[in-house]
Amino acid sequence: MKFLLLSLFSVLFIGCSSVKPVIKRNSTAVSSESTVWKQALRSETSVNYYHAKIVFSDNSITGDCLIKKNGNEWRGTFMNEMKVKAFDFIVTDNKCELLNVIPAMDKWYIKKTVADDLYYLINVDNPNASFHKKTKRFEQDDILVVNFKKKQILAKPDNSILLMNNRRNLQYELRIVE
Repeated sequence: MKFLLLSLFSVLFIGCSSVKPVIKRNSTAVSSESTVWKQALRSETSVNYYHAKIVFSDNSITGDCLIKKNGNEWRGTFMNEMKVKAFDFIVTDNKCELLNVIPAMDKWYIKKTVADDLYYLINVDNPNASFHKKTKRFEQDDILVVNFKKKQILAKPDNSILLMNNRRNLQYELRIVE
């Protein structure tokens, strides 16, 4: 009898832990050509100021992100709440480059992942970006969703943008500061 109860609890525990979240069945997803970067979210003439958060495994970095268009490229910086710079970045139509990276992030695989994610985030609406034709866009519950491979961007009605890198289990969130 002890082993029967133990086996039932273990089956129940294992079964519940492997269940994937259920997508809402009542809401409809409609194909969309909307843009993530609306005028209220990003200006091409002045500095854009965001509260930013990067979440990875069991840790996170929060702070501010400043982005400004300079010619054909976007230049930005990410700093923590104490205004200590974590890294700078330059995003063009072809690539993203990280500069002045703090020692904790100064590993090639971390820099490559963050640079790829920022390239996708900044250029998601750019028709000249290498991935643009391969993205899938749809709207569900007033949220614009853009998918590309294992990455997903959610543009929410509260003027926040969430990028999820499902391959590396990373999330980047930007909220406009008004």
